[in-house]
Amino acid sequence: MSGGDGVDDDGPAGDVPASGWRAAARDRRVWAILAVVAFLLVCCCSAAAGTLLALSAGLFAA
Repeated sequence: MSGGDGVDDDGPAGDVPASGWRAAARDRRVWAILAVVAFLLVCCCSAAAGTLLALSAGLFAA
């Protein structure tokens, strides 16, 4: 044996799930959360854009 305890860290683990972004990308909950965040972001941005357009058109002026 050449200086080790016999553990090979170079190969992939058998039944241990992959860590990192690949494992997160396979999880459907992550995609559901991202979809909700994207939906809220689009709604907020469109509401803000509509408000700015209405203000610039003078619709809120007294």
